[in-house]
Amino acid sequence: MTKQAANNLHQVQEYLEGLLPEEILSIQERSRIVSELPEQTPVGPTVAQLVSILILATRPKRVLEIGTATGYSAIAIGKALKHVGGTLTTIEIDERSASIARENIKNAGLQDVIQVIVADANETLRGLNASFGLILQDGTKDDYLQMLPILIKLLAPHGLLITDDVLFPVLEVPVEERPYQYALTLYNAALQDHPDLQTVWLPVGNGVAISTKISL
Repeated sequence: MTKQAANNLHQVQEYLEGLLPEEILSIQERSRIVSELPEQTPVGPTVAQLVSILILATRPKRVLEIGTATGYSAIAIGKALKHVGGTLTTIEIDERSASIARENIKNAGLQDVIQVIVADANETLRGLNASFGLILQDGTKDDYLQMLPILIKLLAPHGLLITDDVLFPVLEVPVEERPYQYALTLYNAALQDHPDLQTVWLPVGNGVAISTKISL
C-alpha cells in the first residue's frame, strides 16, 4: 500500500467514525485507559458498531470474544445482546486488563450479560462445549492461525467469525507489530482456502474479515 493510499484510508476512517452514533464513541472513551495499558489495542469504534449491527441482525444467543482488553468491544457487544436476549463470554489472558474490563462492564450495567474469563484462550477454548452464533477474534495475532480450527468447531452452522486487524500485511504498522504481518498473511490465506467458510475482507479499522460457516 502506497503512502498516499494509506493516508486516504486514514481519512476515510476518520470520516466514517464521524458518522457513528455518540453512544458507541462514548463507550470507547469510558473504557479506554491508554496511559495505564499502552499495549492494549481494542477494536475501533467502526468495528464495534459493525459487530453490534451484525448481532442485531443475526440475533445470536451466545457470542464468544477472544481478547477482552479493557472491555470496550465487550460492552458494545453486550448492549446489542441485551436487545436480543443473548450472552457474551469473553476471554482475556492478562489479569489486570480483565479487572479493568470487569469494572467497566459493571459500570455499564452489563455484568449479567457478559462473563469475563481470565485464561489462555488456547487452553480454555478446548474445554468449551457450547456453540456460538458469533465469534470475535481479537486476541494475540500469532495465535490466530492455530486457533482457527477450534473456533470453526465452536461456531454454529451459518454463524459468523469476525476477525480484527486482518489488513496488517498491507498497512504501515509500528515496528513491534511487524512480525504479525506474516502471521496474518498466513491466516488470511487459511480463511480464503478453508472449505467450511465463506469470507469477505473489509477495509474497516485495521481490516475486518467476516466469515460464515457453511458446513453443518
